[in-house]
Amino acid sequence: MPQLSGKEMNHLRGKKIAMVFQEPMTALDPVFTIGHQISEVLLRHTRTNKVRAREEAIRLLKKVGIPEPEIRYHQYPHELSGGMRQRAMIAVALACGPELLIADEPTTALDVTVQAQILALLKSLCAEMGMSILLITHDLGIAAEIADRVVVMYAGKIVEQSATEPLFRQPLHPYTQGPCYVRSSGWIRIERRDCIPFRVPSHL
Repeated sequence: MPQLSGKEMNHLRGKKIAMVFQEPMTALDPVFTIGHQISEVLLRHTRTNKVRAREEAIRLLKKVGIPEPEIRYHQYPHELSGGMRQRAMIAVALACGPELLIADEPTTALDVTVQAQILALLKSLCAEMGMSILLITHDLGIAAEIADRVVVMYAGKIVEQSATEPLFRQPLHPYTQGPCYVRSSGWIRIERRDCIPFRVPSHL
């Protein structure tokens, strides 16, 4: 596969591929307002002016479920809760309408209720915008909730991949057969199996 130049990669970033990082407090720049950071993406990747970028940033904040978006536009990351910061990070990622959204542990450090809200938001945005999501997570429960297909990695290598339902019905690799995350109903069985011993390979 040919390597892309920096200019070609910049064309893909934001417009074709965007990313939501696992820790919004460090992913968002603490010295700029939320609105500035969304507007900057629009000004860099689209043909728009500052007035329209501000209007679109406020619309995006509303779209991701942030109340009083006109006020939040002028606030800094430290003035928002963890859940709201993650929503703002999603708004930044969606600014240019990407085809693929990479979500790297998007619910890290969030409580269970907020986790569920963020996952529901990602699912609804995916359906509404016709966007694909590549979710990176260590939590099989989250994978079961949101993914159509699951790829399991162990020691940096793919060891199993399948549509979600078959994977949970009959996991094949011992690593996947470890602690099974369950639902009270449906096709995920309540089961607990011993995990395989793990050592980080010396070549990593």
